[in-house]
Amino acid sequence: MIHRNLPMCQAVLKHHQLLPLLPRFNIKLGFGEKNVEEVCRLNRVNTDFFLEIANAYLDEDYIPQTDLSLFPIGSVVAYLTSTHDYYLHIALPKIESKISRLLEGSNLSEKERGLVAGFFDDYKKEFLDHISREEDSVLPYILELEKQSMKEEPDSGFLRSLQNDTIKEFAQEHDRLENSLENLSKLIIKYLPPFEDFDLCHQVLTDLSDLVRDLVDHAHMEDKILVPRVIELEQQLTRKFNAG
Repeated sequence: MIHRNLPMCQAVLKHHQLLPLLPRFNIKLGFGEKNVEEVCRLNRVNTDFFLEIANAYLDEDYIPQTDLSLFPIGSVVAYLTSTHDYYLHIALPKIESKISRLLEGSNLSEKERGLVAGFFDDYKKEFLDHISREEDSVLPYILELEKQSMKEEPDSGFLRSLQNDTIKEFAQEHDRLENSLENLSKLIIKYLPPFEDFDLCHQVLTDLSDLVRDLVDHAHMEDKILVPRVIELEQQLTRKFNAG
């Protein structure tokens, strides 16, 4: 567990898993002797929010010390958007490149190679579609919802277009994305002939496992924190609209 007075350098050296998390808060290396709170303040990051996300990222059994529902929705959305960038520009391309190299150097039949490549391509398309829906529709809607909730008189046009069903559908997609990655790992481990390059195969499986874990944390924030907040705001605005 990390805390606000811990030197950030020490936190990262002890928990290298934090490295992919830092860019999501726009935090760069070169901490000097600054502690976690000082680094967060320098980068205009809410220290409590960073600590809750970082500790949950490091320990799946971590019990939040702060009610995450108290943080502004805008902070949560900004973190989720940065996480999407990590998936799209780092995590998925890295896995795709390694799978391609693994298949090229394997003794698998064309059918078996096609099975693995096709499985990943299908997953990538599903994943990109999910991210696209979030970025183009769901997250802008949520930010507008928060904006409208702060108004004395919310826009009547927006009130009539509250998208309860969109949020519920959005919350149901995450399990499928995680299960698909686990099925790809199972395909490699259980059903295919052994790969000659075991080290590269191990890297692929490790990267898949890391991404699944990251997706679980990501989905937890969306499903357990963001979605309930959205539903609550929708209900508040609906009551305000009906009262008017």
